[in-house]
Amino acid sequence: MFFGKQLFAIAAASLFTVSSGLVIQKRDSNAFHALNYGIDQNDCPTLSYIKQQLTTLKAYTTRIKTFTVTACDEGNLVMQATQSLGLRIYLGIWVGSDANAFEAEKTKLIELAHAYSFSNVDGIVVGSEALYRGDVSPETLAGYISDVKKSLSEAGVNVPVATADVYYKWDPAVVAQVDFLMMNAFPYWEGVTVDNAVSTLFNHYDHVKSLSTGKPVVIGETGWPTHGASFGAAVASVPNQETYLKGVLCQVRQKNIDLCWFEGLDEAYKGSDVEGNWGFLDASGNPKSSDYTSIFQNPC
Repeated sequence: MFFGKQLFAIAAASLFTVSSGLVIQKRDSNAFHALNYGIDQNDCPTLSYIKQQLTTLKAYTTRIKTFTVTACDEGNLVMQATQSLGLRIYLGIWVGSDANAFEAEKTKLIELAHAYSFSNVDGIVVGSEALYRGDVSPETLAGYISDVKKSLSEAGVNVPVATADVYYKWDPAVVAQVDFLMMNAFPYWEGVTVDNAVSTLFNHYDHVKSLSTGKPVVIGETGWPTHGASFGAAVASVPNQETYLKGVLCQVRQKNIDLCWFEGLDEAYKGSDVEGNWGFLDASGNPKSSDYTSIFQNPC
């Protein structure tokens, strides 16, 4: 999820886990095309811890999406964990304002390509909201994507390459380089009521689809928080997350759209306000509502 969502809102406006008595059925491994997965880079996790978390998420998806390969050596850890657990992955590499940091990410990615079979890698995601943050220009990002594709080809790896960014930041130079587009949109951060949030999301999706030159468009991030301060007319709560999740799942299944939900597990290290409360599971893997079983099985 991108940082400084308030800036995004301003820009948008101007244009099987068991807890205490609560069980979610193990059947729901196909509930989501993918779940976004992040780590606390200030308290690097062990391989065992990542496998524990991904085992929890495996009850709801067959695939995760990540953001970096260098921080905490996450690339090695998630490749080991996903291949051990039979999960697929969108493997993310971070793009920020530091060109040397990108080179380190690209170098690590190619090391991973030589060290592991990429048979479970569904795509390489070069950057997460780098254009939204203003870290790089569209031309620079397009060049990075081209560099990654060339390096992967030289390593004998044929994997689709994308970037992930907000719906209003897609530039023709970037679209020309990617194999598919990952669109991020959070109606919550636009201050939209939950009753209007689903239609808002798919209006944004249709906009990006119109710019995609026929290339596939994946929803790279969307979600709704369960706790924290309201933002405009958007209220963080479990019932509102249920409403948004139900509507989004119904639409993506009817329209055959790939969705990477943000997110499975709460990231408690981000604090007790909104940023730490986007999961439909708490940080320990406990479902926040008994209604999710029926939503996952029949959202429409």
